[in-house]
Amino acid sequence: MDEHTDYTNADDATDDCTTTASFDDHGIDDGSDLIRRTYYRLVADGDDTFEPTDRFLDRLADAFTRAYLTATDAYELPPHVAAAVDDARAWVAVEFSDDPDADLRGTVIPAFYRHAAGFHCAYRE
Repeated sequence: MDEHTDYTNADDATDDCTTTASFDDHGIDDGSDLIRRTYYRLVADGDDTFEPTDRFLDRLADAFTRAYLTATDAYELPPHVAAAVDDARAWVAVEFSDDPDADLRGTVIPAFYRHAAGFHCAYRE
């Protein structure tokens, strides 16, 4: 899955969704903002290197969630966004389980975003 992968909204076969602009229906025009905000939240919490552990993956999902909430001025995730975040966490866990030296900023967080955005494309209402 790359940032140019298209997903079709199950409710509207004419609505193509790219991972780059997946969250545009929530006022986030560019996914790089979520990637940047997620990284800085992790660093602020003392997590500046990737660890393929449940604890770290939970913190990554939490940092992404807080980045999304800040970017949208929302108080909670819509159910379809929460599902996309949960699924992205699971996919990143598998993708990087054997790569403890993966670069957090340049590889892991962008992969997390691509997975979350891809699932969001599939799940969005």
